[in-house]
Amino acid sequence: MNRAAKWLVCVGFVFGCITASEIKVNAAAEPPAHIKKMDGIFEVKEGSASSVDENGVVTITPNTSNSVGSIWSTENNLLDFTKNFHLSTYLYFGENVANVGDGMALVFQAATDSPTWFTHNSLSIGYLGDQRNDTSIGIPNSLAIEFDLYNNQTDSDGWFDQNVPTTNKGQHIAYTWPGDLTEYTSWWAWFNTQRSILHHDPLSYLLTDDKWIRLDVDWNVESQVFQYVIDNSTIVNVPYEDLYNRVLSTNTKAYWGFTGATGNYAAPQKVVFQEVPNLVEVDPKIEVYNETRDQAVVDEGDVYTDETLRFDYSVEYLNGKQTWNSVKAALTGDPNFVLEPGSITVTAVIGGQNQSYPMDDSALVDGILNFPVGTANGPTFGLEGNFPSKMIISYQGHFKADTPAEPVVLSAQYNGDNAFVSSPNFTLHPKSSAAPQIRFSENQNWQVLDTDERKSISGSFTDPNKGSLNLDYYLDGEKIHQEQVDSTSGSGEWSLELSAEQVRELANGEHEIKVTVTNLVSQSATIQATMTKRSVPAIEKFALENEAETIIKGGDASFQVTFRDGDSSHVQFFYQLDGAAPVEIGTQENLTTGELQSFNWKLSTNELAIGEHTVTLYAIDSEGLASKEVQLIFAVDGKVSFYEAPQDFTLETVLPKKKSLVKVELSPIQIEDNRIQKSNVKLHARLTQSEDGAEAGFHSASGYQLPSNVFRYRDGVGEEHVINEVGVDLSQTNSQERMEVDQEGEAGFYLELAPWLHAETYQATIEWQLIEAP
Repeated sequence: MNRAAKWLVCVGFVFGCITASEIKVNAAAEPPAHIKKMDGIFEVKEGSASSVDENGVVTITPNTSNSVGSIWSTENNLLDFTKNFHLSTYLYFGENVANVGDGMALVFQAATDSPTWFTHNSLSIGYLGDQRNDTSIGIPNSLAIEFDLYNNQTDSDGWFDQNVPTTNKGQHIAYTWPGDLTEYTSWWAWFNTQRSILHHDPLSYLLTDDKWIRLDVDWNVESQVFQYVIDNSTIVNVPYEDLYNRVLSTNTKAYWGFTGATGNYAAPQKVVFQEVPNLVEVDPKIEVYNETRDQAVVDEGDVYTDETLRFDYSVEYLNGKQTWNSVKAALTGDPNFVLEPGSITVTAVIGGQNQSYPMDDSALVDGILNFPVGTANGPTFGLEGNFPSKMIISYQGHFKADTPAEPVVLSAQYNGDNAFVSSPNFTLHPKSSAAPQIRFSENQNWQVLDTDERKSISGSFTDPNKGSLNLDYYLDGEKIHQEQVDSTSGSGEWSLELSAEQVRELANGEHEIKVTVTNLVSQSATIQATMTKRSVPAIEKFALENEAETIIKGGDASFQVTFRDGDSSHVQFFYQLDGAAPVEIGTQENLTTGELQSFNWKLSTNELAIGEHTVTLYAIDSEGLASKEVQLIFAVDGKVSFYEAPQDFTLETVLPKKKSLVKVELSPIQIEDNRIQKSNVKLHARLTQSEDGAEAGFHSASGYQLPSNVFRYRDGVGEEHVINEVGVDLSQTNSQERMEVDQEGEAGFYLELAPWLHAETYQATIEWQLIEAP
């Protein structure tokens, strides 16, 4: 009894609290943008306390006690679970956090011939079974997302909320299976049936703080994922197996709507809808194009101030149960965006044809563009030929140079009478445009030679804007080349090549090279340097003075050199012989710059080996520039000569008693052939006049003369050869390098003496000749 009395006291206390709560009146917070016309979408069921005002705000229960509300989709607006869908709605429960009750639920029930639109008030929230009947269920074949304002956890209040948090005054959100009796637990206490319902994924949430709570529901057929999202933050997934067994196995089409209830406590429970599934199926997009770079900008991409951007806000009607009526657009950009005058364009696609017209620049205010302007009704979208199926609103301009380096979020909201759609946000990251930088290579050679076939000048660049750069090249103030380079990596290399013709056309002396780099927003940087054109000494001719003349070892090789140099005071010449170290020839004054000049020089062959030799000639001018090397091959030839020449000889003898040959001992006679191309050489001996004019032959001082055949040579086979004024061939080299006249044994030189000759001293002159023989 004591407990029953206590219960009765609590009831009286509750009723006393109700009187106090009804005295306080609060203004509801303004609802978010939403669907304003509910025709053909929802209907208030008979016996329900729900209502819909002229602005499309649905009151599920008024702020009065013991009421039940119910609003459901029409027969034409069933949910089809064979298709993907998205639902977006907002719920409001007032601002009293003390004495409020009882709550609302978004319910999905399989379509049947006898649907249940609501159940009981108070803690049943219009969708659960009876608290005091252990065989009672709620709306059958259904899934409910419950928004409960009062935590029922006592004998007096009922026990439906046994497994939910108690923070935030016990207010909570959870999903339940109200039509499944196994989800309920029942027991008997205090002369009554007591029951609880299993709450899945309960979330402690303060619902009565004068704010509209966003609820999004998504269903994906392919992945079989059903989820709901609270205030864009908390995500709850409902297991597909449970959804199928308890709802979809009955029918894949479902009624959907809200139920709500009050008990002893009440609350102004309201709902607005932004997107009703499959009622109006549209595709809203935001696309950004960089006109300066001629490329699309990606979401979360970088953009640079002063670059021209085009914003394309588009929305396309794809399908739906209704046309989309009186659509107004609110397109949000950024106040730091400077509009290009006359660039706002509206394009409507009607019957596959584009119809475009301009809008006044005044339509864009502080980065926000509203369409249509003022209070005019927007267009109705549909697939009929007289309705636009798509609309694109475009404008272009650039961000100001002092735009803060903070993300800019572009958004678009399309509010029609029967659908409110938001495009996915598009985020840009503005960055300050910075001038490019350009440099010459550190090891750049600023000297160009008149012999160069080409001249390369190179360097590097950096582009903080990471786009593309225009490079302009100037020579002595005249633009000679331009190019565009990719700088999306932020840096790169550049090079300029002067052709051989351009090098030739340059006058000797200094020339200015200038390179200008310009980015996409006309910021530029310039570098310049001085390049000097030099003339390289050129050896035009290098030859033997007499190319037909054979150079015999011991003689001089005489060369002729002709050179030209366009800008030097003198030219120094060097030669290398057979790859040996360079030897200086001497310095030639450049008396007439640019004109041909010649000189001769000689090279002794005394120390050279017989054969071919290579002489390399080059020159270095007064600026230290070296000519190209030129080479000449010449031959040093040998000759036929006496390796050991015959010497004067004396023979003292007595006249024999009879004619006989007396051998004369001559010094060795050897012939050497050092020529490159050898041939047979004969040794020819004859008697010739003496230096004092005496006739050929042996003569004495007293005038006696020996016979002309007195002097003879006997060869190795015993054959005798008379040496007289005609002479005789004694031997030949037979193309050998060295040959010796045979004087061994019986061979040698002889005098034929007879007893009748006068005993005198005789002298003769012998001429030895080396004759090339075939």
